[in-house]
Amino acid sequence: MKLKQIGYTLLTITTVFASATPAKAANFTTVASGLNNPSGITFGPDGSLYVGETGTGGDGNCQPSPSAAFANICAGQTGSLTKVDLISGTQTRVIDNFDSLALQPTLEQGAGPQEIAFDFLGNAYLVSGYAGYPGNRDIGLFELSQDAELPPEQDFIAPPTEDPDELLNVSNLGKLFKVDLATQEFTELFDFAQYEQLNNLDGGDYISNPFAIAIQEDSAFVVDAGANVIYNIGLADGELRNAFAAPTQLVDNVEFPPASPFEPPQNSGEDTPVMGGDPSQLPPEGEEPEMPSFEVPEGPLDLQSVPTGITIGPDGAAYYAELTGYPYPEGEARVLRINEAGVPEVFAEGFTQITDLTFDADGNLLVLQFADEAQWKNSVEGSLKNLPGSVVKVTPDGKRTTIAQEGIFSATGIQVGPDGGIYVANNGIGTNGSVIRFDDVESVPEPGTILGLLFFGGASIFGLKGKRDGLKKAD
Repeated sequence: MKLKQIGYTLLTITTVFASATPAKAANFTTVASGLNNPSGITFGPDGSLYVGETGTGGDGNCQPSPSAAFANICAGQTGSLTKVDLISGTQTRVIDNFDSLALQPTLEQGAGPQEIAFDFLGNAYLVSGYAGYPGNRDIGLFELSQDAELPPEQDFIAPPTEDPDELLNVSNLGKLFKVDLATQEFTELFDFAQYEQLNNLDGGDYISNPFAIAIQEDSAFVVDAGANVIYNIGLADGELRNAFAAPTQLVDNVEFPPASPFEPPQNSGEDTPVMGGDPSQLPPEGEEPEMPSFEVPEGPLDLQSVPTGITIGPDGAAYYAELTGYPYPEGEARVLRINEAGVPEVFAEGFTQITDLTFDADGNLLVLQFADEAQWKNSVEGSLKNLPGSVVKVTPDGKRTTIAQEGIFSATGIQVGPDGGIYVANNGIGTNGSVIRFDDVESVPEPGTILGLLFFGGASIFGLKGKRDGLKKAD
C-alpha cells in the first residue's frame, strides 16, 4: 500500500545538541502497590489518585491474544478501579469484580478498566479495554458479526469463533461509561468494539482495545490501540462527534529480531480452553507448533500507529501518543496534535514505545516510554515485565531531557499531581504493579543530536492501513 500525503507545510524543525550525560536516578516514593496490571492514572476532584486495574482475567472462556502469538487471553471478573488517598496513604478498590481479560497462567497484559476521567462538574467516566475480535465478546456482537468480510490475516491474529458457547461473555469491555462511584452504577455511552465491528476504519484486521481517555469540556477523546482509531464522544448523549484512523508512517532500515517473531506458546496448558477449539494453538505433546511463514520486508516498512495515551494540552487541543507496531523500532514513536479540523498533525517525534503523556504546569510535555528499546530485545520468554523505560520532558522551545530512567519498568500511566509531583503507574504488567511519585528536580539532557518539535500547518492526511503488527511492506 502506498503512503498518501496531501498538502502539508513544514513550518519549523528545531534541532538541539546535548551532551551524552547518563540519566541520574530519581528519588521515588511508592504511593500504591499490589496493583493488577495497572493502566491509566487520574486525579479526582478531591485530590485522590485513581488507578485503572485491568485485572487478571480468570477461568472463563479464552481466545488467542492478538498481541502474544499462540498465547490465550481468558475471561474473568477481576478488573477494578483503585482510589488512593495520598494524605492517609490508604488505597481502596471503589470498583471491583469488573469484566477482565488476561494471559493465562502468567496473568499479564490485562484488558479491563483502563482509565477514569472527570469532567468539570466532577462526573466520572470510565473507558474499558478489550483486546480481541469484537464478534467474540458477547452474543450481541457475535450475531452482528456474522456477515463481516474479514481479511485473510484475521484467522491468525484474532480468530472469530463459530460457536456461541465459546464466547467470552464480557459485555462490559470495549466501552465508555458514565460512572457513579458511590453506587457503582454504570451508564453506557459508547461501544467501541461494536463500532470497530461495523466500520473497521483502518481497513485491516478487526480488533478493538480502547486504551485511554481525556476529557475536554463536554467531549471525551478516547484512543483505541487495537483499532488504531481516535474518537471524540459527546458526554451528554454518547454521540460520535469524530473518529479517524491513526496515520501510519514509512520507516527505513527497520531492525527485526534475528529469529522469527512468532514463538511457541509459553503460557498455554492442556486445561486451558482455546477459542474455537483450534488444535493449531496447542500442538501435540512433544511437537513444536507450525510457525507461520515470515520474511523480513524489503524496503521501507509501513508502520502502524497503535495509539496509546491521550491528554489535553495547554492550548486546549488533544494530543495523543503512539506505541507503534511490531517490531517496535526505536526512535519512531510520535506525539500527534489534533487540530481544530479534527486532523492529526505530528507535534514531536523520536520516542520509543510511548504508553502515556501529559503536560505540567509550565507547559512542558512529559512522555512516558514503556520501554527504551524494542520489546523483543529485553523480553524473557515473551514476558513484557521489567522492561527498562523512562520519562522524557520536552520544553515548549523543543529542548528534550530524560528526567527519570533508573527504576522505571514497563510503565503504563503518567500524571502531574496537584502537589506538582510526577506520578507514574510502574510495573504495569502482572500483579506487582505500583504507582510511584518523584519531583522533576534534576533534568538530564538526552544524548546525541535530538530532533525537537515538528510542526505542521494546513491539512496533513496520510494513507491508512492495518492493525496490530504492521508487517506489510510498503509498495
